[in-house]
Amino acid sequence: MKEQTGFDVAIAGAGASGLAAAVTAAGAGARVLLMERMDRVGKKILATGNGRCNLTNLEISARHYHTRDRAALAEMLAQMPAQKTLSFFEGLGLLCSMPEDGKIYPYCFQASMVLDCLLAAIRRRRVCTALKFDVAAVKPRGRDFAVLSVDGRCVTARCVILAGGGLAAPKLGGTGGLYQVARDLGHTVTPLYPCLVPIKCKNAFAGGLKGIRVRARGVLTCAGRRLGEQTGEWLFTDYGLSGIPALQLSCLLWKLDAPYEIQIDFFPDWKPERLAALLDARRGICETLEEWLLGTVPKRVGYAVMKSVGLAPLSRPVAGVDAAQTAALVRALKGWTFEVTGPLSWEQAQTTGGGVPLSEIDPETCMSRRRRGLFLTGELLDAAGNCGGYNLHWAWNTGMAAGLAAARMARRDRSV
Repeated sequence: MKEQTGFDVAIAGAGASGLAAAVTAAGAGARVLLMERMDRVGKKILATGNGRCNLTNLEISARHYHTRDRAALAEMLAQMPAQKTLSFFEGLGLLCSMPEDGKIYPYCFQASMVLDCLLAAIRRRRVCTALKFDVAAVKPRGRDFAVLSVDGRCVTARCVILAGGGLAAPKLGGTGGLYQVARDLGHTVTPLYPCLVPIKCKNAFAGGLKGIRVRARGVLTCAGRRLGEQTGEWLFTDYGLSGIPALQLSCLLWKLDAPYEIQIDFFPDWKPERLAALLDARRGICETLEEWLLGTVPKRVGYAVMKSVGLAPLSRPVAGVDAAQTAALVRALKGWTFEVTGPLSWEQAQTTGGGVPLSEIDPETCMSRRRRGLFLTGELLDAAGNCGGYNLHWAWNTGMAAGLAAARMARRDRSV
């Protein structure tokens, strides 16, 4: 097939990061080609935030991300305040909301509007697009790069930005193919694992709780070592645990076959002594175990926890429960244990953990330290954010940084 030449910047991947890079690079005067493996651009954006697109968050800091290089991440995030994202979208004509919880959405709460504004911007800036362009390789060619597709097409450009997504949500385009391209160009890739994904667990007494939601604190441990905790609304499922707290903790499950456990505390604001006193006081108003926890935790949850410590049958009189059994119930209510068997599959994941180490890119421009003119952004990099707009914030801002730097480099080199 005929080779396309003369581009300043070729961008592999037309998701959030690639679109931000294209808008920025073209706005800086570069001739840009945006390549997308799917038959349309920005498909994954439409699914973000349950179709509402949580653009960013007012509180941007490294504590909301997971990476093996926290110092480099903190340095990069210091240059990426939330206002930078807001200014970018305001420049595209998108009106944004300012809620009290810090999460920023488009004012109309429609992800489709975010994509529409981005598409309008690349049209105005004369960005060329190549759909169904599945990048097979990127080859240095003199001072330029040749980008080769699986179907034989070839594009040359002065700079290349690898902005393809990770392995998460393959139905929306996540194949992770650009990790190998990065390896071929000299980069390393740390082990990849699904993030923001429900967790598969074992608990012999949790059967029958599917669909029940409860506000609680969950503590994740590995071989007895505390890794993290999350408080919020947990969802019991037939495979284990879901809900935002579970998704957040899934980002810490990066060791294969590690002995992870989650302890669920149904009374996170109560000390054990206060809970024990409450149970003792309820003896005077309850006749059977079936009534003992009514009005405290969801009924089926209470039944399951009692059975897990040997308090059965439920028709048993409360008066017959001794101090040791009461103490065991208190411990269970403050730390009901689930053995983690692993995360759900990539199909249910929202983002990818691991990736190209941040030490291998320039923190200001996202340019490769291994290959001049090559840039890496978004999910390809070893930085996975929590729920709340952090992953999109990372995508937009690494895309903007790479797009601007690539455009300036290409224009400078062309003028020499």
